[in-house]
Amino acid sequence: MKKILVPIDGSDASRAAAETAVELAKNCGSEITFLTVVEIRHEFVFANYSDHALMGPDYLEIRENLIRMDTENSTRMLDKVVESLDCAGLKTGKTVVTGDPYAQIVNTAAEGEYDMIVMGHRGLNPLKRLFIGSVAKKVVDDSPCSVLIVK
Repeated sequence: MKKILVPIDGSDASRAAAETAVELAKNCGSEITFLTVVEIRHEFVFANYSDHALMGPDYLEIRENLIRMDTENSTRMLDKVVESLDCAGLKTGKTVVTGDPYAQIVNTAAEGEYDMIVMGHRGLNPLKRLFIGSVAKKVVDDSPCSVLIVK
């Protein structure tokens, strides 16, 4: 096993997964990439505006600012989590992307030819999980590689 992908969302479960992945990588000589997905969740705020209003410069500027702030916050969170791990001697990388967490995790695993995904069993959003389903379950169902779910 050469490459491990570890999605991090700041939850306790994702931190536990990161710790497990580090131990696994040390035992197998694997490299690890820590992935954070910035979910574009601001669209619903503007749902009641007309299509014309949504294309205006104010909307686009606000949207870009929200995405930028979320990306900066997610990057800081990822840095903090990775810094707290004992990655001495390991080849590690960090990636921050925007989009749907499930799709980005599966696509990153496929495009990067990862051998394993190590992720937490539950993230930060229980309400979304109730209506849409678990990101972890969807990743297990559609992943191009093995998936280790950590509780």
